[in-house]
Order: sequence, then structure tokens, then C-alpha cells
Amino acid sequence: MPDSRLTFAWLSRLAFALSIIFAITLAGCNVSQTNDQQLVAQVGGKHITVNDFRFNYEFGLPHLKKGNDPKRTYLDYLIGEELLAMAGYSMNLDKLDRVVKLEEDLLEELLVEELFRQEVHNKISITSEEIDEAIRQSKVKWKLRYWAESNLDFANSISATMREEGYAEVVDVIMGSNPEIGIKPADLETGYLSVMDVTPELLEVIGNLPVGDISTPIKINGLYFIFQIIDIRQDPLIADELQNSAERYRQMLFYRKVKEGAVQFVSQYMTPKNVTTKGESFRLLVNATLEWASLSENSSGDFLKAVQSATDKSSAIFDLQQKLDQTLVTFSGGQWTLRDFLGRYDVGSANIDIKDRQAILAELNDEIALEVRNYFFTNNALKRKLDHAQNLQRELGSWRDKWVYEAARDYYTRDLSITSSQVEDYFAQNKHKYMIRSAVEPTFEKFAKQARRDAYIKDAQKILAHKIDSLKAVYPVIINSAVLDCINVTSSQKSRWLSVQVFKQSSNRMARPIVDPAWGL
Repeated sequence: MPDSRLTFAWLSRLAFALSIIFAITLAGCNVSQTNDQQLVAQVGGKHITVNDFRFNYEFGLPHLKKGNDPKRTYLDYLIGEELLAMAGYSMNLDKLDRVVKLEEDLLEELLVEELFRQEVHNKISITSEEIDEAIRQSKVKWKLRYWAESNLDFANSISATMREEGYAEVVDVIMGSNPEIGIKPADLETGYLSVMDVTPELLEVIGNLPVGDISTPIKINGLYFIFQIIDIRQDPLIADELQNSAERYRQMLFYRKVKEGAVQFVSQYMTPKNVTTKGESFRLLVNATLEWASLSENSSGDFLKAVQSATDKSSAIFDLQQKLDQTLVTFSGGQWTLRDFLGRYDVGSANIDIKDRQAILAELNDEIALEVRNYFFTNNALKRKLDHAQNLQRELGSWRDKWVYEAARDYYTRDLSITSSQVEDYFAQNKHKYMIRSAVEPTFEKFAKQARRDAYIKDAQKILAHKIDSLKAVYPVIINSAVLDCINVTSSQKSRWLSVQVFKQSSNRMARPIVDPAWGL
């Protein structure tokens, strides 16, 4: 048996599906006559279209959709934010450092997305023959069990031992020696996966693997996985399935080709750039980052400022300070110092496990490569004037409006303060809101912090509501109730509290801004 002392890393499942079934509720009107560009409302010179409202509403939080007419309630919140944003622009709040920095960061992100759209997405085509073949191939399904290791040599040793002694026998011994793992053998099994559920790399490994055999290790997301096929089944092709499933499989094939095309595009573009990271500078960065993460008071903050102000000469952070102008990475046509990189990437915002040095090594290495890639891609996109793309400007503008609204909200509530007696009064009047168990009366001591927040929000909303009313005289509001009534939105039959948010995989940013959740509190 191989030694099992190395750190284990886990994925609970290789593939999963999240299915949410919605019941469509239609108002009593001719929905077919409503198109995405029709105006739902006009706020001063700003138009809110059917498409704008629908997307915001669909991904807005449930508690914002109240009363007998939840669409109108939600629209009122949306209009209020537009009015406050307009007031913010009139006070030049879009020029605030925070707004400017957020916009700069988002523009780079959107430029990279637009370049990928031009160079990868727009060059992909899917034939009907490819779709039919994918549907047929998906009828073959594998059920797998797996083991993951962070070290390739150890993974090879585990794999070899499993071939000699059996998968279950090896796993039982390792788990018995490491009870703190807390994972059952059943947790290391997948459901039935088809060719569309696995990556091409994994398919190459399991495609010809007989049932019961042990695979060689394959690297997935930085870990080395060993697989054993438990079962293979062949599902029948159902009548009309080629036609009825065509669009779904077209989308799956499209995004698979996008992923493959993106990897190829990045490789072809970046390989000639000859990007090289300097080992000494990288070690300085890693050591300082781990030291920063180990200090509890640094759970949030500006890492670069902390480095620049460091005074402890025995610390790794101080060592980094002394060599901020040392070269970290070189590439064709230029180089970055440690200071240059930290000006682009906030190490303090990273999720760092101080017990796993290898993880932070990998994360920082990936971030350096990503920032260099984005630097080249952004410059390329700007040279091609992709910043003029209509969809890019629309998304940039919607986020700018959101940030200016937030700045205006903070401006109008800047003098608001809540006294302790006001918090106590609020709690006494709203004690029912803090009931957890019907038989246990909530105490102020336990909920004081939450009550202070709620009391502040309540008074802040009164201030903002008054300001919104006054702004309507400056920026006239027109609502097209007939169009609003006819907008087709989704709701769940099972729970009105169902909520779905969509985030971009590249940046973990929401796909588009939605109404501030605080309005409904």
C-alpha cells in the first residue's frame, strides 16, 4: 500500500445539473404584440425597455416583488434607482475615484470578452450532422467512481496499487488511516454521464476503458483524478428525439467548441509573447501574501498599501516592500515589476488558505498569467476599436448607472445616524421580525446588531423616498402600464421565494446589475 500522508483534495461530483422548473404566468393581454424594445417606462431622457425590465425582474430577489402587482412594485424600485442615478450624474458622482476605478476594471473585462466574441464565438459553426451525432453518442452513459490527489507521483502510485489490490480495498485503507476526511465511498461516485457531460480529455481516458479497470491519473482543475468505470449503459433513441433535442445539443456543442477554441486562441496568441516569471520575485510575493493572510486583521484591505507602509524589518511584507521595483515578469516588448503587478491585482481580495502553500503558488501563478493575457488582449481590442461595440457600451453604461446610484444613495444618507434608543424602540416595535422559534421570545441583546442595521435601512429609505419624489419634478416619469401588464415573466409554482442569479464564470460578476436588495427590507 502507498503511504497516504499527502493532502487530499476533493470534488463531491464530477458533473451535476441544476434544474429549476418555472410555471409561466401570463397577464390577460396579447403578449405576442409586446416586443423587447417597447418602452415600459421613461425616466427623464432614460428609457426602460421590456428587455431591460424583464432581465432585471427575472434575476431580482423575491422580496422585491410584493403585493398584488409585483411587476409594478419592482418597476417603482427600478425607477427610483434611475432617478437617484440621474441626480448623481448631475453632481458629477460618476467622477468619484471608486466609480472611475470600477469602470476601468470593467472596461478591460468587457474588452477581453469582446475580443473572444470576435475571434472565437463568431467563428464557430455547428452542422445538423454534428448535432445528430452528438445526440446518438449521448445515448452511451458511464457511471464512475474516482479518487483525487494533488501530487502526480502519489497519484501514479495509488493508481498502480489499485490495479493490483482493487479500488475499494485501497480507498478503504486510506480512509481508515485518515478518518478526519469524513467522506463515504458513495460520495466518490458519479451518476450516469454521457459524452456531453465530460471533457474531451476525460472522454479520451474513459472512452475505451473496460468496466472495472483503473485509469491512469488525469489532471482536472489542478488535481490528479483516478477513475474506475462501474457500469456502462446504452439508452434507446426515442422517436423525434433528433428533432426535439436539436437546439439543446446545438448549444452544448457550441459552448464546448467555445472552450476548445478559446484555449487554442490563447495559446496561439500568447506563446510568441514569451512570458517568463522571475523566481526570486515570485517567492517574495508568495511569502508576503502568506504572511498577510495569516494576520487576522487583514481579512480585508489594500495589500499594496500595506506593503508600502510596512515597518517591521523582519517581516516578509517588508522584504517585498524593499524590492517592489524588481522585475516580476518579462514578455515580448516589455516587463512588469512587482509594483506593476500589485497595481493590477489585489492580492488582499484573494481567498488564501495559509495552510496550503502549493495552492497559493498556483493561484498567484495563474493570476500573473491572466493579468498579462488581459493586458495584451485589452491593447489588441482597443487598437481594433472594440470598445465602440454597442453591446459593450450598453453593459458598461448599465453598471456605471448602478455605481452612480450607489454613490447618490450614500450621499443623500451621509448625515443619517441611529441612536441606541432608536434601535431599542425599533426592536420593541418589530420584535416579531426576529422570532426564530415560536416558543422563544427574541432578546434585544441577541439581535442588537441586526436591529441597528434594519433601523438604519428603514430611516435611509424614508430619506431616499422623499428625495425620489422631489426628483420626479426634475425628471418626469412616464409608465406604460399596458406594456408592463403584458410582459411575460416567470414564477415558481413551488415557492415564490425562488431566486436565480447568473454570474460570469470569467470574473464572478453578475451578468447584469439588478435592483438593490435593500429596498425590500
